[in-house]
Amino acid sequence: MMTKKSEQNKLALAFSVGAVVSANIIGGIIVGYLLDRWLNTAPWMIVTGLILGTIFAFIGVYRIMSQLEE
Repeated sequence: MMTKKSEQNKLALAFSVGAVVSANIIGGIIVGYLLDRWLNTAPWMIVTGLILGTIFAFIGVYRIMSQLEE
């Protein structure tokens, strides 16, 4: 039987998935945009930032899901 505290911890982890995904993807796009403006390479750094942000978002979701299984 799960305690109320552990249920709350798992619920908090589950809700953090959205924050992790959006922060990584939006952060990658913003960094890519700034690099494009600085290096004048539009749109390649935005695309790279989007791809890297998505990869790191999946890594973050995997880490959260592995904590939920414990």
